[in-house]
Amino acid sequence: MKEILKIRLSDVVLEGELVTPSYPKALVLFAHGSGSGRFSPRNNFIAQFFNKNGLATFLFDLNTPSEKGTGQLELPLFANRLSQLTQWLQKNSKVGKLPIFYFGGSTGAAVAVAAAFQLKSVISGIISRGGRLDFAVDYIPEVSCPMLWLVGSLDHEVLRLNQACYKHFPEGNELRIIAGARHLFEEPGKLEQVAEESTDWIFKVLQDAKNPGKKKKIPNSSGHV
Repeated sequence: MKEILKIRLSDVVLEGELVTPSYPKALVLFAHGSGSGRFSPRNNFIAQFFNKNGLATFLFDLNTPSEKGTGQLELPLFANRLSQLTQWLQKNSKVGKLPIFYFGGSTGAAVAVAAAFQLKSVISGIISRGGRLDFAVDYIPEVSCPMLWLVGSLDHEVLRLNQACYKHFPEGNELRIIAGARHLFEEPGKLEQVAEESTDWIFKVLQDAKNPGKKKKIPNSSGHV
């Protein structure tokens, strides 16, 4: 089921698209930063993949039309809006009881981390696609939920920043390098790989929540950290 929602927050009205498949297992909110929004073709592709696999999605804009085009990341403002939006959706009759995940690309990943810092145990997990997590470096050590960081091997600067951040952060996080992918994952099959790995990871986190135990950073056979 697809519906357009208009949500009034403390300072703005945000509009977004909620898609709820039959018997959803979790809700994924797509966090955007500067220069992106709910019509991002990459995030729409991944959202549709999630929907086919039993995950509800909410694609939305964190800025108003008058705020677009500045190119600046208003991290505190966007994180506050995302946390308010999340709390609003917790009262929604269709998805309010579902585990909540954030999915953020580029600077949107920093927004997701900062909002998760505000909400503490409300968020079940965060996925970063080519995320500029260096903008959220002060928040990440205090985020309790697991995080999956997906970075293209040819996205050299973002990969360097993610690797520098990763080694200082809590156990339970994963940094996976997508071989042959650049920042936008436009190479054949790479965005599909992001969608598949993200979906598998979400279901793993849901399963782990039912069987809690200590999680460790363990390199896998493909060389991911």
